[in-house]
Amino acid sequence: MTVFKGFLTITKRNLGYVFMYIIIFLTITIAVQKSELTDTDKMFEQTKLDIAVIDHDKSPVSEALTDYLASRHNLVDIPDTKTAIQDNLFYRHVYYVLTIPEDFTQSCKNKTASLTVTKVPGSTSGYYVDSQVNAWVQEMHMLLASGYSAEDATVMLKEAMTEESHVTMLDQNGYGGNIPMHAYMYQYMPYIILSILCYVIITIMMSFNNSEVRSRILCTSISSRKYNLQLALGCSVIGLAVWFLCTLLPIILYGKTFLADTNLTYYLINSFMMSLSALSLAFFVSTFTDKEQLVSAVVNVVSLGMSFLCGVFVSMDVLGKSVQKIAQFLPVYWYEVANNLLKSHNTFNGTQIHTLYTCYGIQLLFALTFLSLALIAGRMRRQTA
Repeated sequence: MTVFKGFLTITKRNLGYVFMYIIIFLTITIAVQKSELTDTDKMFEQTKLDIAVIDHDKSPVSEALTDYLASRHNLVDIPDTKTAIQDNLFYRHVYYVLTIPEDFTQSCKNKTASLTVTKVPGSTSGYYVDSQVNAWVQEMHMLLASGYSAEDATVMLKEAMTEESHVTMLDQNGYGGNIPMHAYMYQYMPYIILSILCYVIITIMMSFNNSEVRSRILCTSISSRKYNLQLALGCSVIGLAVWFLCTLLPIILYGKTFLADTNLTYYLINSFMMSLSALSLAFFVSTFTDKEQLVSAVVNVVSLGMSFLCGVFVSMDVLGKSVQKIAQFLPVYWYEVANNLLKSHNTFNGTQIHTLYTCYGIQLLFALTFLSLALIAGRMRRQTA
């Protein structure tokens, strides 16, 4: 087991890099967890703008509109002059100025109301107030056109506008509609798996691919078959160790919450398939890397490149369709498709189960493809050496 022992010896020398990537991974995970907890604790608050209302009508309807806007925004008094309006908008004392014309009540009833609006140029915040004003005017028109008096219409509309809606999240994943924290850890897990396995495997294989080391091994009594078997055993042990370590992290951080998840088995299978793909990819890349100063660059390109393209650091919902089409040719994409399904559902129908196993199968095919390419490239390299 000389080759296998040498494999482990070189691995021990690179444990510092392993812990470095683990620290980076935990930092990202904890930061995301903190952000999610902060966002969850915050209740919805309606945005309030500094606005001004200039009322030329002085009717119950115009006063009701003013009161409605005052209940949702910060009402600022400004002089009714063109210069004053421009100055207040320029210095951002107000962001929206609404001028209510005379005979507003009658024009509102006839659906001919024309309100003068002055906004900060280039600002989109005014559209938010526009939608509120238009909705209020439309509701008032319906009440007045139905025969209600201005006084009754304002009272009814005020009651209608103050009603609150109660929203109940649909619990599809057993966590009250919220995404469990360990799902975020598994979302970022391909980064640490790729980083660790690529760095360690490439570094080790560079040592064994060294011409002097290989010549010494060939001079010993170790046959090529035993040599390859011991290399395969070493890669398998490292791959299993990394997978076990990645499984241990959510157990340590989330404990019973993670272990009680009904999708636990699916999470483990998904991460295991990702580890196989990353291991074979690292073995394949090692056949082309022969300079130590290139290792870090290659690892960063592989791990960060796949992470950004396949939805690890950037959600798939944000990625464009063209990027997603390219990402389908990478194993991390299929890992993330399965992980997104696991974090949003507690039970699965037949189609979703089929999707999960399709993602697992494609990752396994990627692993076999990378391994085959690595063996072919290794043989071609030995023949040309």
